[in-house]
Amino acid sequence: MVVIIGRPNVGKSSLFNRIIGARKAIVDDIPGVTRDRNSDQAQWRGYHFIMVDTGGYLPQSSQKMEALVKEQVQVATQEADLLLFVVDASTGVSGLDLEIVDIIRKSEKKRLLVVNKVDTEHQEVQVPQFYRFGLGDPIPVSATTGRNCGELLDLIVQELPRQDRGEQEPEALRIAIIGRPNVGKSSFVNALLGEERLIIDEQPGTTRDSTDTMFSYQGQKVVLIDTAGLRRRSKIKDRIEFYCTLRTIRSLQRCNVAILLIDAVEGLTSQDIKILQQAIGVGKGVVLAVNKWDLLEKDSHTAEQITQYIQKKIASLRYTPVIFTSALTCQRIHKSITLALEVYQNWNRKISTSQLNRFLQELKKMGLSQRKEFKLFYVTQISVQPPGFLFFVSRPDLIKENYRRYLENRLRKEFDFTGTPIRLAFRRK
Repeated sequence: MVVIIGRPNVGKSSLFNRIIGARKAIVDDIPGVTRDRNSDQAQWRGYHFIMVDTGGYLPQSSQKMEALVKEQVQVATQEADLLLFVVDASTGVSGLDLEIVDIIRKSEKKRLLVVNKVDTEHQEVQVPQFYRFGLGDPIPVSATTGRNCGELLDLIVQELPRQDRGEQEPEALRIAIIGRPNVGKSSFVNALLGEERLIIDEQPGTTRDSTDTMFSYQGQKVVLIDTAGLRRRSKIKDRIEFYCTLRTIRSLQRCNVAILLIDAVEGLTSQDIKILQQAIGVGKGVVLAVNKWDLLEKDSHTAEQITQYIQKKIASLRYTPVIFTSALTCQRIHKSITLALEVYQNWNRKISTSQLNRFLQELKKMGLSQRKEFKLFYVTQISVQPPGFLFFVSRPDLIKENYRRYLENRLRKEFDFTGTPIRLAFRRK
């Protein structure tokens, strides 16, 4: 694990994005945009490692959020195999830099001193001043242009401990925790992990970046993606929130299964339904978790009544499983992951052509495989993630939406596709 630390606005997130080869962390001129630890896989010359971006370090700050950022940096530093201490060539040495140097020395971790914003050879005259830290040779780079980043990566892989990767690891299940702001997404992740891994604050919108956390559950490697709250576009008032929304949508696109958290007290809102439709639209498996269940007055029938109410409001998506959770009391938190694993299996389900055509024969016996206008002859599965099926028919142009939905429901009844969308296509025989 390689952890990037430094004071605000020295280009830590830009360097993180450069090394992982993707625009994952939010980058902006406003100091302190990065708050949570943000991690992703990186590789260089055949070596694989985890990069961690941290919030800007503000040790003397009295503001609550900046104190939380400081705590996150300290925890990340403890976990690191290698520290990248990033400083800014354009501003020179600061008092904050010197405080961070003291922390680095106390940690006794391997470290590299990275001088960022050295975009040209002429700016290298600013580099020697950083020798005063006593942390070895400063490495001049430009995260923006990529200058000397290859040389930096060479030094990183030299410093990292070697591990035998052994047999190929099974593919990780990627679960995105999604929902409106302040429904308890970060609390949900922390409850799962049993630690204060993500920053939690009562103020809505605390999470900005989409944050990946890896762990093992029942022998399955799982990556949890905690995302920024998805607001209505009319509520997106500044460019930071705009970036957050883009990152969350990208996280949704790269996950396998999404757990959509809704507020038990507020109930299912129109924005919740839009987020659910968005997840289904990009073909992801979905679990709907009614969170903050501990805050609701209830009896033995409440869960069933709420489930029926939700399924009525999302009639066309009623295949989405519903579970009632509490991040505060940990009620059914782990069961939601078990349910996500089941949805993942359904999302990957492959039905043989012989099984599908036996299914079609049953429809024919019931007189349901043909209409006056068209006939269904043959069906085969053409994809997984999500499952897709191709029907050969006499007149595909005459297949109406209601009959398409009927076929989908029959497939769901015959084969278990709980929690996953399925795609239907029709072609002339």
